Amino acid sequence: MPGIDDFTRPKEWIPDVAYGFAEAVRNFGRERYLPVRRKIDEDWRKHEIVEPLLKEALVDLGINKAIWPSEYGGMDIPREVIGTFTAVMSEELGRIDSGFAVAVLCSIWPMLPIALEPHRNQRLIEEFAPKFCGDELYVGCNAMTEPQGGSDIENLDALKGRTIRTTARLEGDEWVINGHKIWPTNSGKVADLFGVVCTTDPKAGEEGFAYIYVPADAEGVSVGEPYQKAGMAADMNTDIWFENVRVPKEYRAHGPGLDAKYFREIITFGNLGTAGFSVGVIKNTYEIVKEWVDERVVAGKPLKEHSISAVNLGEIATAAEICTHVLYMAARMVDRPDLYGEPWSPKVVAKTRAVSLFCSDMAVHCTNRAMELMGSYGYSREGDLEKHWRDSKMLTLWMGGRQLDLIEITRYFFECQTL
Repeated sequence: MPGIDDFTRPKEWIPDVAYGFAEAVRNFGRERYLPVRRKIDEDWRKHEIVEPLLKEALVDLGINKAIWPSEYGGMDIPREVIGTFTAVMSEELGRIDSGFAVAVLCSIWPMLPIALEPHRNQRLIEEFAPKFCGDELYVGCNAMTEPQGGSDIENLDALKGRTIRTTARLEGDEWVINGHKIWPTNSGKVADLFGVVCTTDPKAGEEGFAYIYVPADAEGVSVGEPYQKAGMAADMNTDIWFENVRVPKEYRAHGPGLDAKYFREIITFGNLGTAGFSVGVIKNTYEIVKEWVDERVVAGKPLKEHSISAVNLGEIATAAEICTHVLYMAARMVDRPDLYGEPWSPKVVAKTRAVSLFCSDMAVHCTNRAMELMGSYGYSREGDLEKHWRDSKMLTLWMGGRQLDLIEITRYFFECQTL
């Protein structure tokens, strides 16, 4: 009987460790998350349900350990499979709840510039890896978006960091940070460590772009109340203020020019994760709809046997199949920089933007189609489809959304000079 595993994954590309994690995440989803999934929307402010589940995923399942060296307790996932591992994990988590998936994987997202080969920062690994690999919940947060500029920071190729308003000034052996960030995943009371996009000199372009780690309990750090959103309640978003926050100068990821370079790699992995979350949403939508059309009888036969239903069902199945293909092709591209270019290159950023855009658009499209099939049962809070329907739209909005996706795709493929 066909199910989600009948959609084609390139099995020869997927490492055994990813399959092991995937099975663990499925079991976690079935036994621990799905029984409370309908309650998550009411937990947006306190995260009394979400936080223990975050600990189970990040600590007990070991997802927080994935990128760190083994000598610090990490999994040390090899560079040649890290993209494929990300695809598997984002898909499996997205199938459970794309908001929760974002919260889980965004914990290690800001640590990529210092943890991944070939640009590891041994000094910072020694300090932060034991915390992420320990027995207690320790959560990362990528603090980049600012109130006045929206996605300007992510539009690095055009703006070169010139509009960043969060400043970092070097005084002796410390960075002094001042600024205001908004909307980061895991902000609020969740995060223990922020990766903060700053500028040391707005006029210096990418040379002034700085990525600096700031502990959440540092003096001068404050956070606002969580935003209540239409969806993705498991992803807590707040304001963050930095007022004369002092951290050691060693807390900068790399240095002038290099921080901007490896920040592009953060964007590439964000694109890959978004595509994976979207594929997870599509596949769970398929599961929900499949059960519905099997059981619903109209005019004496199952709903799926009516041609008007088959058209929508075929679109959902096609999206699940094709989006799975493009997700894993993108992951393989990230894993083979010798063939396709480094993950921070404009080419790979643009190509993964395209994959993210396509898959997230398809997630919205499929949840819409499923809603049309299920009608009032689809948008009832007693079911799970309406949650995916609300959550999936947000997948098209972050990191600059569809507009910046299209701009960067056009900029690369059409060699635009002023865009």
